[in-house]
Parts: sequence; structure tokens; C-alpha cells
Amino acid sequence: MRLIHAVRDLSAETGARIETVALYTDAEPAATFVREADLAYPLGPASARPYLDLAKLERALVETGADAAWVGWGFVAEDPAFAELCQRIGVTFIGPDAEAMRKLGDKIGAKLIAEEVGVPVAPWSRGAVATLEEALAAAEGIGYR
Repeated sequence: MRLIHAVRDLSAETGARIETVALYTDAEPAATFVREADLAYPLGPASARPYLDLAKLERALVETGADAAWVGWGFVAEDPAFAELCQRIGVTFIGPDAEAMRKLGDKIGAKLIAEEVGVPVAPWSRGAVATLEEALAAAEGIGYR
């Protein structure tokens, strides 16, 4: 609903008509976001997990003529393959690009990136800890005794 309200506000400010499309499962036909969107596109049974089916999502984006996709939260919001799908079919993905998702989806890599750009982080092992001995050494190194 935040997106639908933001799009309506933007349309009112600019005078440009911007339509919203809600993709939904059989469990959501009466949901507020579905009722309030300008167009609603059924994805089928929720039990089939259509939000994770890239072919089904591609078909929905193409058939609705979507220019952009905002997924909000959930698995698709963190799926670099969905961002790449959008790029491939010419739909603007509103979110981080696939490369950023891959880098930041890896917790160790994300922490290393944070350190590289000067973001303060709590003391840590600076990498994966595979054995009890490594864990004990890392804990001692950061002040746990």
C-alpha cells in the first residue's frame, strides 16, 4: 500500500498518469493492495509459491506491460535473479542491482565492504570460523574470555 500511495502522490504532483499493478495469489484476491491497485494480475495458487517462480513473474510483468517492479519485502526482494530478469526484459527494478544483492547477501562480504568504506562494525573474526579452535581463537582475539 505504501507504493500505491506514493504512486498516487507522484501522479498528483506531476499530473502524469502512473498506474499500479498488483500481482497476487488465490489467497489474496480481497487484500487491500489488490483492491486498490489500478490493475490486478492473478498468479494462481499460493501453495505453488508463484512469487518464487521467475517464469511466472516474467509472464506477469510482460502481460501487464509493467515499466517498473517494486517487490517490497520477501524472497524476491533479495533475489539477484529477479533483478536480472527485470533488466533482461526492460523493466526497472526498484531496489539494489543484482551485484549489490550478491555482495550484501553474503554477511561476511557485507561486513568487509562496510569496513572498507569506514562504517564502524563490532569486533569480529574477519571471516568464516570453521572449527571450535578457530572460534575460541577469534573470541579471545576480540576480547571474549
